[in-house]
Amino acid sequence: MRLFKKKNNTPPEPTRTEALRCIPQRALAANWRLADQGDILIEYPLEIRPFFLQLARRFSPQKDLPRPTRKLQLDRLGSMVWQMVDGRKDVGTIVREFSTASGLTLQEAEISVTAFFRQLGRRGLIFMREPGSEDL
Repeated sequence: MRLFKKKNNTPPEPTRTEALRCIPQRALAANWRLADQGDILIEYPLEIRPFFLQLARRFSPQKDLPRPTRKLQLDRLGSMVWQMVDGRKDVGTIVREFSTASGLTLQEAEISVTAFFRQLGRRGLIFMREPGSEDL
């Protein structure tokens, strides 16, 4: 018998149609450039937990520590989707354009693009905003 019920603080998952209407935007901290072969190389700051940051500051002879960064190289298809993210197109439009450009079916393109956005979101490289909300 449980005495206390665990509170669920997570927001409800959006429906499929709500998710396809969201507008992806690139994070401002993500710097990207076109590599030699047409692939995109993204460099973004690495998030460090405050405890480890304090340890590094305490034992480092430098006053200001440089922020460590990570690099992510996208393949041809990932680069195509990254360039489609402009802050105006919604996910559904990007899926349709990606399907046409890559030759995939709409269902395959939707699965690929949404999984790609989920991975970029976990890394903090993109975020989704609802349609009609202000640009950040």
